[in-house]
Amino acid sequence: MKSKEPSGESETYSRRPQVCLTLLLAGMCFTFQANAGPNTSVSVDLTEGAQFEAAYFSGSGPNTGTGGTASDEALFGAESFEGTGLDEAELLANGVELSGPDGEVNAAELDYLLSLPALGSPAAGPEVILGPDTRSRLYTTSFPARAVALITFSGGRCTGFMIGNNTVATAGHCVHSGGPGGAWRTSVVVYPGYNGTSAPYGSCSARTLYSVTGWTLSSNEEYDYGAIKLNCTVGNSTGWFGFRTGAGSNTPAILTGYPGDKPLEMWQSSDKIRKTTARQAFYSNDTVGGMSGSPVWEDWWSGNRSRGAYANAIHAYGTHGSSPHSIYNHGTRIVSAVFRNLVTWKNAR
Repeated sequence: MKSKEPSGESETYSRRPQVCLTLLLAGMCFTFQANAGPNTSVSVDLTEGAQFEAAYFSGSGPNTGTGGTASDEALFGAESFEGTGLDEAELLANGVELSGPDGEVNAAELDYLLSLPALGSPAAGPEVILGPDTRSRLYTTSFPARAVALITFSGGRCTGFMIGNNTVATAGHCVHSGGPGGAWRTSVVVYPGYNGTSAPYGSCSARTLYSVTGWTLSSNEEYDYGAIKLNCTVGNSTGWFGFRTGAGSNTPAILTGYPGDKPLEMWQSSDKIRKTTARQAFYSNDTVGGMSGSPVWEDWWSGNRSRGAYANAIHAYGTHGSSPHSIYNHGTRIVSAVFRNLVTWKNAR
């Protein structure tokens, strides 16, 4: 297995000169980067053959899938793109492993999925219902719900969201257990738009897992984010979320994912960002274990028109410690360094 490290935590878009030392240890290849910071990317190659390519952009917008673009949706309205996006031939062409008729999973697979515990916040308070439960169930296969994904792995399940045709963003603890004694997750499978007993967009296995040293070496919740590179391009059917920096207090916060108390169902709650710190966003959305990795998103308006579904944070934690951590559920803000890593992972080959 290989480990590759793109950019460090530079607040510019220029690439940092790198001095690397490669070591072989216990059959694994690690690359160490000079001046590495907690946002330095690390990864594990699950196929032994992935090639890495980095590219940086000034923005990363959404795609609604099945022929619609973010700009199209902004001009003509979301109702123009409310179709299911279900095309079996297209999904097969994109390398998706399909389930049974109408997407129904078989009994053995369903039993396995139900047996997986919903992963909660590590070494912190549980994700919680804050007062009356404000969550509502989603049954739709329209965008952007279909771009939210159930993530499964040996020993648990989480949530993630498509950010490219073959890339899923999620919490760091959904791809690596964290800290120097931690390990990468194994047997990772992603089900976009999963709903109860149905996998309308099939499933894809993971090719590469990504996180950053602030999580994999230090278990620092401020750096609890990561991504999954898939062995398929299902995002061409589901579409994907945009993501952006700069979201502050009072920014709308919609949180969509797979709570453990509602087995394998997609649920959503709406609030606003109540407070921010340098690297985290805090909100009153109701969450339960299993929703780690959910997008904290908004229908972002810019230039007096909707730009589509943009994530501004990645949910990861419930209440713990002192204020504001003790008051709100919270997640990793998409600040400049996080943004650059997400773009790099999205564009990796």
